[in-house]
Amino acid sequence: MSQVIFPAAVDRRLLHDDDDNETMSYGDGDHVQIPVIEGSDHEDSGDDDDSGDDESVVSDCESVVTGDSVKSVKNSVNGLVKLSEGEKLHGIIVNKFVSKLGEIGVKADVECVYRNMFNASVVTQAKVGSFQIYAKAVGAKNGGEANVKYGWFGGCSKEEIDRIIGFGFGYGDVGKSGVFGNALVLNADHSPLESVESAIVDGDGVKHILLCRVLLGKTEVVNRFSTQCHPSSEEFDSGVDDSVSPKKYIIWSSQMNTHILPEFVISFKTQRIVNRPQVNGVRLAKPVSPWIPIPDLIANLSKMLPPKSIKEITQYRHSYVERKISRLDMIRGIREVTGDRMLMMVLKDFTEKRRVNHSGSIYNRVK
Repeated sequence: MSQVIFPAAVDRRLLHDDDDNETMSYGDGDHVQIPVIEGSDHEDSGDDDDSGDDESVVSDCESVVTGDSVKSVKNSVNGLVKLSEGEKLHGIIVNKFVSKLGEIGVKADVECVYRNMFNASVVTQAKVGSFQIYAKAVGAKNGGEANVKYGWFGGCSKEEIDRIIGFGFGYGDVGKSGVFGNALVLNADHSPLESVESAIVDGDGVKHILLCRVLLGKTEVVNRFSTQCHPSSEEFDSGVDDSVSPKKYIIWSSQMNTHILPEFVISFKTQRIVNRPQVNGVRLAKPVSPWIPIPDLIANLSKMLPPKSIKEITQYRHSYVERKISRLDMIRGIREVTGDRMLMMVLKDFTEKRRVNHSGSIYNRVK
């Protein structure tokens, strides 16, 4: 069963320079330990004889406050502490973020990484306790598996992120994905692109997104544009877009402040790479709209895809026409349904036919 550690004061024996415990604090989704924080009512009394539980805390707690972070805890703003570039945890987050975006042709320059120490107030400390209580309850319900993962949340300005850190998620954050209107949607930590593209640029040209712990429990597949607003039965706790390899974590609005814990803020700049990389030997497609009108694309895809997929694609177009989603979201949704390989086939065929027709019309005019 996943170990659950509630907020406590920083134990002097945990304030060491060995960063080994940090390496698993991002990326190991099966554990639900939260940073040990200062400012609780259990400040270290100096009694070193209470070692009964200390061994388990030292061995099990991944996210202890160590190194440079400790010096900044009391001086944090809104509970956020800037991680220095030399810290191992900083390197883990940045390397994974940059590499995953690089795989899909996006160059990211990370300006800084902030860690939420949950020490801004008694209320923020209580949020940690609430997350832990729910993690323990969900784990007990599901035979010991709380299923805690990391997920990205974008679509926010810097001011909105400050509000989320300080007060939690609000109903204005629900439905930002455009396709799951009754839920708050996060992107899996291995798939940050949507969060990156939807992030709002500040006055300095910098974007900001959240990296959160997400309590998933037992998941069920939720279809795009579903009107579902809660688990379909008591068996399930949250939703995903795919049961085998989910890219989206769907948390119902009633659970958004108990099942999501915003732990890091990443500030960055991005630019597209001109020479797009290849995946499985296939060059990634550029946005489809410059080469083929969407109605023609749907008409061509209807010969190759099942009716259910065509209905999804058509719904994306209708949502865009009705201004429920952006053009970028529409194109992204179509790519998710069809896959780049099929899109490239359709684009190539359409372009070739257009070239032939164009050549034929010129030939007829010359004759």
